[in-house]
Amino acid sequence: MAPALTPLQIELLWRRLVTTVDEAATTLVRTSFSSVIRDFHDYACAIFDPSGRMLAQSTHSTPGLLGILPFTIPNFLGHAGFRAAKPGDVFVTNDPWLASGHLIDITVAMPVFRRGKLVAYVLVVVHHLNVGGRLATLESRDVYEEGLKIPIVRLYREGEPEETVFEFIRANVREPDKVTGDIRAQVAASHAAATRLAAIMDDAQLEGLEALADEIIKRSEASMRRAIRALPEGEFEAEMTLSGVAGYNEPVRLALRTTIRDGAIKLDYAGSSGQIPRAINVTLNMTRSYSVYPLKCLLDPEVPNNEGCMRPIEIVAPEASVLNARFPAATWGRTVIAHMLPELIMRCLAKAVPDRLVAGSGSTPLWYGNFTGRRRDGRSFYAVVTFNGGLGARGTRDGISCLSYPANVASIPIEVIEGDAPIRFEVKSFATDSAGAGRQRGGAGQRVVIRVPEDADLDGHILAGVRGGRFGVPIYGLEGGDEVPEPVAEVNGVRVVLGMQIELRPGDVLELTVPGGGGFGDPRSRNRESVLQDVRDGIVSSEAANRLYGVKVEEKL
Repeated sequence: MAPALTPLQIELLWRRLVTTVDEAATTLVRTSFSSVIRDFHDYACAIFDPSGRMLAQSTHSTPGLLGILPFTIPNFLGHAGFRAAKPGDVFVTNDPWLASGHLIDITVAMPVFRRGKLVAYVLVVVHHLNVGGRLATLESRDVYEEGLKIPIVRLYREGEPEETVFEFIRANVREPDKVTGDIRAQVAASHAAATRLAAIMDDAQLEGLEALADEIIKRSEASMRRAIRALPEGEFEAEMTLSGVAGYNEPVRLALRTTIRDGAIKLDYAGSSGQIPRAINVTLNMTRSYSVYPLKCLLDPEVPNNEGCMRPIEIVAPEASVLNARFPAATWGRTVIAHMLPELIMRCLAKAVPDRLVAGSGSTPLWYGNFTGRRRDGRSFYAVVTFNGGLGARGTRDGISCLSYPANVASIPIEVIEGDAPIRFEVKSFATDSAGAGRQRGGAGQRVVIRVPEDADLDGHILAGVRGGRFGVPIYGLEGGDEVPEPVAEVNGVRVVLGMQIELRPGDVLELTVPGGGGFGDPRSRNRESVLQDVRDGIVSSEAANRLYGVKVEEKL
């Protein structure tokens, strides 16, 4: 029997596991082909023990993958071929019900062998440029409209690529070189993690990871339970209703009852609407992710993410509901719903811990767009764009302007976007008076103006889709802070519906006003000098300073 690990060994090995997945992420970024990985950073790398328990997750991972990853390798283990894998085998899927919740995310999983023995699994999931289908629109009625669905299938057999699988993928995507290049980058990242993991086991003379896994999971679970026990016990309820989603006429209700008791939290979404024929449905994995994420940030942010952090949290959603959709529901724009869950949870806990919460965010849900078409020489182009609103204010601090929340993805540089597609950004600035007023002001949103040049290298039109907006849900303030108005999207001065496809031709102008965050506390109690500085910075107009804050701006600042 191997000797028990000492606390020092556990700490060192735990940190080395996190470093390993971060090195894998670096490999992924440096070998990738698309801006979605390189600049957007929408990916995750993770290590699992032989029984499928997640031990470490890359620190640059998007939070939308936090609660998904612990269930993904167990789902792979339900596949007989994966259970019988040999050294050098790599598997792939983008099944929304087995992995990351929509087809655009492709997951690569690889068993790790050492001296002929299975010792671990590594997993790399990436948001890809496209997988065919209808592109960036919420109008799809089922998953078949959304692109290529890849079941769990072997991608490499004993180190050699399964070319038939690659051919199927290439034949069904708009940017085959970039998509297959990014998949190969995922495989390279998996090999990097496996190589580093074997070296760690050699250095520490470990025959297996089970003992280390037990300690990591046990300690993380205990830490989370201590944090939960510090909360008031009881039941707390909240709900919100979305309307007018991509032309769907019925309201979509999200309901939550949170129960805090004995070091555990139960989130029950009973009463939420059933799944709908639009691409906003959420699989249970995604509901888990955006339920665990805000609680992890609120209660125990310092402990590295692993299965133990999630064990004290139970998540229940009715089957065939919009939060636990049944196949073949359309799920492409699942973040329209999933990104609302942190706000719903914050509302639920507002009475329990009001001083620790954040007001509503103008980046909720994620503003995300695609611009695609063909150049005159027949080459296709495909650009991904994000537009971030302001973060809500906190009890002691103003909200941060133009920050992605809760998606937490990076902004792709304008220069990269303009290189990928024949469009030009004419304006990208803070939107004056977009931030919710309060003792602590919400973060500012932004105004974005995009033009298709008259002489654009374009054959026909650009098919654009911009997902975003609140669909009737106010960006709420807290403790007397102000709400924020609805966002605006216009083409050539005419309002358009966010989430539906738009055709842009040379000379057309797309203008977006992305909202800011909600305020916290009575605006009239805000420090006068802070209001004047906001006016100087162009975040608050002189008129709003007087009307909302009671501060007259008479002289030129």
